[in-house]
Amino acid sequence: MTLVILTKVLFSVAITKDEAFGYPGSCPIWSPSTLTFLGTAQNTTSQVWFTGFNGIIGEVFYPSVDKAATVDWQFLVGDAAKSWVDEEKQDTTSQVNLNNTRSLSWNITNKAKNGKYQIQKTIFTDPNRNTLIQQVTFAALRGTLDNFKLYTLYHPAIGNDGKSTTGYNTSYNGIGMLIAKNSTNGMASALASSLNFKKGMISSGFVGHSDGWQDLKGGKIDNTMNWTYKSATNGNIAQMAMFDLSPYANQKSVTFNLVLGFGNNETNAKKVAAETLNDNVPNMLSTYNAQWNSYTNNLNNFGGTADTQYYVAAMALKAATDKTSGAMVAGLGNPWGNSNYSICNPLGIEMQGGYHLIWPRDLYKTASALIVAGDSATASKALDWLLTTMQQPDGHFLQNAFVDGTPYWTGIQMDETAFPIILAWKLGRNDSTTYTNHIKRAADYIVKNGPWTQQERWEENAGYSPGTIASEIAALVCAADIAKVNGDTTSQTNYLAKADYWQGMVENWTFTTSGSIGNGKYFQRIDDNGNPNDGHILNISNGGGSYDERSIVDSSFLELVRHGVKPGNNPYILSSIAAIDSIIKQTIPGKGDGWFRYNHDGYGETSTGADYTGAGIGRLWPIFTGERGHLVIASGGNADSYLATMRAFANSSYMISEQVWDLNAPSGFTPGTPTKSMTPLSWSMGEYITLLASNYTGKIMDMPEIVYQRYVSNLYKPHQDKTVDYNQAFVQPGKALTIYYKGFLASSEQLNLHWGRDNWQSVTDKPMLKRNDGFWEATIAIPLSGTALNFAFTDGNNWDNNGGSNLNKTLSPVFSRR
Repeated sequence: MTLVILTKVLFSVAITKDEAFGYPGSCPIWSPSTLTFLGTAQNTTSQVWFTGFNGIIGEVFYPSVDKAATVDWQFLVGDAAKSWVDEEKQDTTSQVNLNNTRSLSWNITNKAKNGKYQIQKTIFTDPNRNTLIQQVTFAALRGTLDNFKLYTLYHPAIGNDGKSTTGYNTSYNGIGMLIAKNSTNGMASALASSLNFKKGMISSGFVGHSDGWQDLKGGKIDNTMNWTYKSATNGNIAQMAMFDLSPYANQKSVTFNLVLGFGNNETNAKKVAAETLNDNVPNMLSTYNAQWNSYTNNLNNFGGTADTQYYVAAMALKAATDKTSGAMVAGLGNPWGNSNYSICNPLGIEMQGGYHLIWPRDLYKTASALIVAGDSATASKALDWLLTTMQQPDGHFLQNAFVDGTPYWTGIQMDETAFPIILAWKLGRNDSTTYTNHIKRAADYIVKNGPWTQQERWEENAGYSPGTIASEIAALVCAADIAKVNGDTTSQTNYLAKADYWQGMVENWTFTTSGSIGNGKYFQRIDDNGNPNDGHILNISNGGGSYDERSIVDSSFLELVRHGVKPGNNPYILSSIAAIDSIIKQTIPGKGDGWFRYNHDGYGETSTGADYTGAGIGRLWPIFTGERGHLVIASGGNADSYLATMRAFANSSYMISEQVWDLNAPSGFTPGTPTKSMTPLSWSMGEYITLLASNYTGKIMDMPEIVYQRYVSNLYKPHQDKTVDYNQAFVQPGKALTIYYKGFLASSEQLNLHWGRDNWQSVTDKPMLKRNDGFWEATIAIPLSGTALNFAFTDGNNWDNNGGSNLNKTLSPVFSRR
């Protein structure tokens, strides 16, 4: 810091040199991910995506949706008397509105906190070129324009690389431009303006040393632009230019266009920037809006219940889709991007991935939402990308990857292999090529390696996860149906047998009956070995600590209902609801109910609200409000209140975040408003779409119907006239058998199934769970050896052997139903 101040003292008068000092610049960062606007043209011609926060442009992506090309782009404003300089993102109050309610064009009004000026912007992209446009009106609220100095400050990071950018200024067809290019691959940007830059007042410098912010703000020497460096080579750079306001000196305002063009080389970047600048900008905005209007007009409106939140969510998902490949990213940003990048961050890693990567799980959720909304074409193209780019030779899918298929993390998550199968079934992709080359390989991988997963849906722990198992079961049922279409009856039979067994056994693997929460009976978040009562220690990531696995709960078991694997009134589901609501639910006044991922979650800001450092405090996630709403719908209820809560969790520009602040929010933060992790999260936006549709239709709209028909519509129901009942079709070795009891012990507080095989060999006591219909139930895995089962029932003091005179009542797999 001392060096910077000394430099300022030495260079307090204008210095013009060829190369800026301070190579290679400070460690790169990204912009914050608390986005208030985002957009792109609704076509495949323009390959530019933009985001914004605090009233300014944040990360711009080019040439694909995963490649950030900028950090941020804003104005600096000073007075002619050289007494102060403001930074737009810090020193103005921003208001963001849609320019058109069915388009991702935005009107931004930034009013100076000192009350002296105002900046109004309309932001969109040229639908015919790789350019970003800002229509700007700079207005003096006190005095006239001759009282002000106005600068543009641009921080490029071409090619998703903040360390390797070269910047300089040039002229192209008489237009002054700031050029930034990636020093390795040559991709470039060109910044141009219809309001001329002041002659000689253009500079490229290294961030933290010789950039424009340091010149005007860093040392606060004379509030004057003193540095006009011609270039800054191969580092972390920023570029600045002063506008020439002299022709408008006595006016109150000036309106002009700023254009940022991109190309695979500097010549193309300059060309498109000049073309856009010289074109009819109002016509471009009209075309941009019309194309988005056409898209939204073709979406389902669900009897007119579709609201602005729904349409913005659908457009945001479409905008999160790569235009060439069809891949869909999890979010257009980097969580806590301004502190979590490169070797400067507390984690000591270079964050080039952020959330602008593709996870099969997130893609499934968002693609399914677009199918529900009526856009199956985008979902189908996304599936193509999954199958051709992300699937591995052994059949599994990568944890996440860039658009070109380069892996970022390499964990194996079984739900991410399951979801592409379900998506293919939803889209009717049952042709022989898709089945043989992709679906069969994925399903075989699940059969061979499931239901255990290396990582569950929170990407942290290995074991038996009810949420992951739900997706695996659904995938195998869908794969069986596709196998049937292709005449592969052997695989069909195998897939269904495995799915049926896992569907029966999921409670045995993940439902504890000796927990410390409530009545002690609920689904765990995850179990390491399929024994949910052994009390093994679970090590929670992100500094969460180590705990008895029976004491950690999440809501992932609701996926059993969401995928049609269990009915909404399943006794294990209902018992678990009480557990999670007592531990991870909060009601935010004026907004509604929210849930944490799980207790002791450390993925979030610190207790003081500082950015995530690798350990923190996880906050409430809006997606869980949507998931709970879907459970209500599955149980025949109405989800209006859950939709209202999701809307209340969104920011003022309809962006629903990954997390919102909880009731223990640090000072300065408001419960129920977005945290600094990622806003919007594509998954959150998709969840709102699906919940709105499900609420209108009265059924879960993204549920694979074939799974629901097998396990819910055709659910075996115990007979009221039997004291003991079971499904005869499943009384076979290797099957999962559910036994129902409604004898004289049915009024007990607790009940165990006491069972063995072949005259009481391998005796086991299995806790039973009471249903709403008065029956108790428990599921067992029938041993592969033996010809008969022995069972009785006990409440710990009394026994019921189903009317026999002793405990040798047998149930043989070869008997007929009695």
